[in-house]
Amino acid sequence: MKKIYNIFVFALLLTMVTGCEEGFDDLNTSKTGAITLDPAFVLNGAVINSSFPGGILQYDLGIVQQIISPNSGVLTGANFNQVNPNNTPANWIQYYRNVIKYTKDVIEKTKDLPARSNLMNMARIIQSHAFMILTDTYGNIPYLEGGAGSGTRCCFGRV
Repeated sequence: MKKIYNIFVFALLLTMVTGCEEGFDDLNTSKTGAITLDPAFVLNGAVINSSFPGGILQYDLGIVQQIISPNSGVLTGANFNQVNPNNTPANWIQYYRNVIKYTKDVIEKTKDLPARSNLMNMARIIQSHAFMILTDTYGNIPYLEGGAGSGTRCCFGRV
């Protein structure tokens, strides 16, 4: 039994001695994967997420009308502040989690690049529109902290 134990300890020590850390970072780095993402592509993702599949313009249409007939279905949320559980949560997820996060990433990435000022201003306009829709739907929402939910940037990776 002692002989097996000694062989096991020797094998363990041999494994520890021969293990190395040299070149380990290069080993775990993808040679073909993208390490950064063009902010124009991220802005495109924000624009796509702002076009809600169920028709966000139809959902918010009743909020800005002077007179609206008592419809049911998609326009229910605009009638007398009724809750429409089918569209209201999806509205928050699409705009606050996606559009505002993506536009905030674009604004932070392009704010110091004069050549990308048009892209930054497009992101600001889309972000303002998203905040307008969410404020019309939910009332007061976090503005300065908007888009910083996870604490990390999901869209740009390493720089």
